Amino acid sequence: MKLKGIIETDFRFALVQIAFGEKDGKDFGQVSFPIMGDMHNDVDEAKLTDTTADFIFDINGMPSNIHLEKNNDQWQGTFEMKSISLKLDLTIKQISDEPDFAEHAYIIPQINIEKLRQHNEYINEPCKEILKYELDNQKVFNYVKEKGIDVENHHNFSTVCALQKKVAELYHHDGANYSHDKENIGTIAQIEFAQKQNNYTNCRGMAMILSGVLRAYDFQANVVECHSDDVNSPEIHVVCEVFCEDLNKTVLLDPSNNLIYYLNSQPLSLIELREAIINDQSEKITINEDSSHNGEDVSIIQLLAYMSKNLMFLVKGIKSDETHELRDENRICLVPADYLDKDYPKASLRTNNIQEFYITK
Repeated sequence: MKLKGIIETDFRFALVQIAFGEKDGKDFGQVSFPIMGDMHNDVDEAKLTDTTADFIFDINGMPSNIHLEKNNDQWQGTFEMKSISLKLDLTIKQISDEPDFAEHAYIIPQINIEKLRQHNEYINEPCKEILKYELDNQKVFNYVKEKGIDVENHHNFSTVCALQKKVAELYHHDGANYSHDKENIGTIAQIEFAQKQNNYTNCRGMAMILSGVLRAYDFQANVVECHSDDVNSPEIHVVCEVFCEDLNKTVLLDPSNNLIYYLNSQPLSLIELREAIINDQSEKITINEDSSHNGEDVSIIQLLAYMSKNLMFLVKGIKSDETHELRDENRICLVPADYLDKDYPKASLRTNNIQEFYITK
């Protein structure tokens, strides 16, 4: 009899469940990412025997392979993503003898919400200003205008939206694991790197380009890393935050999706998005009508499911300019109070004071 059931394993960047067996008389499999809320993705190809299972499927545009073996009650397996030279030996746990095939769906995982609620102690107290910005860099300003990122600057939120839209039109997100801040420092270098990839880059590259463009247009903008609490997972999401003087607040921008989150018609910062999710306001959160991922419609449930995993730690540069990299000595990390004595993620300054993370000139 061919193998069937559901197993659970870890791809290093995500917890994974794989359901497999026969469907309509053919070998079949589905891959779910329960912590990301991305459930029941059909594999492209499944091949089952009485001791082995092989699957081919796609993750963010990158072909991936899984091989499973079962001898008696012992499981072995490997996961491979050749495009980034990743191959892992898998630790496998069987969680069912029967597959549970269903339609693809996104959910906001309750486990993520509960974890954020359990770690939600912050202070909001006056403090000295530590964040530094290089604004109005004319070399960058002239360069990006030549590249078509040219909007009328009213120094307000509308200008910010227009700049993000321009960046998202010119450059696209591919999810590849590039080492942007190690090899390409500065906005111009990031744009030139993307151009070599047919105008594609990952979320870090998109955020670095947009934040550099915004600073050239005289907006205080940062690249922000959004981390889960899983020290073993290298998977993070990188976005941008900008201070808008006309709104007197910081706003989250996700250029990978030309995205802005709103609650009660007000654009949200990352910490405000975190609060809205844990306070059961997800159904009231909206996004801008022109948001899209490489021209395709996006699902707000998918976005919130993904972000619910990555809002435990927020990291950005103390100095945001064209020469400083987001490295240990130039990192401020906003953490819940009970994580202050931890050393993940690495940062020269860890704080649970919201003002210290967001204070502007």
